[in-house]
Amino acid sequence: MTTRAPIAGATLDVWQAATNGLYENQDANQPDYNLRGRFETDNDGTFELAALLPTPYPVPTDGPVGKLLRLAKRQPYRPAHIHFIVSAPNFETLITQVFRNGDPILDDDPVFSADRNLIGEFRQDNGEYSLQYDFQLKRGVSTMPKAPIP
Repeated sequence: MTTRAPIAGATLDVWQAATNGLYENQDANQPDYNLRGRFETDNDGTFELAALLPTPYPVPTDGPVGKLLRLAKRQPYRPAHIHFIVSAPNFETLITQVFRNGDPILDDDPVFSADRNLIGEFRQDNGEYSLQYDFQLKRGVSTMPKAPIP
């Protein structure tokens, strides 16, 4: 059963690529756990975090995935997005991404995961961007995968 009731104390594991298109574990110039974090919702079921405006980045094209993309005549860039794992006791864990509305390659995601209901509006105000997005959790067992944050 899904309700629209906010969930206090939910945990959000968040990560994204840097503007150079690399995650910190792919880039020796980034500090460990760069652009990764763990947050907890407040009593109102909300949270705030500081992040970069997500940008598109390419999947590796030097191996079999690249060969497959070339054969399928598909471009290698993922649309701009931020990853989330949302978990709370007595709710199923949600592993998802929120894509940036207006990204011109949303319909050409090489991994076919840029679903329309995963698109968020990143709004600009005084040089900063904000995103308001409601994650929908279902009642059930919370199973948390091992996140790359100690």
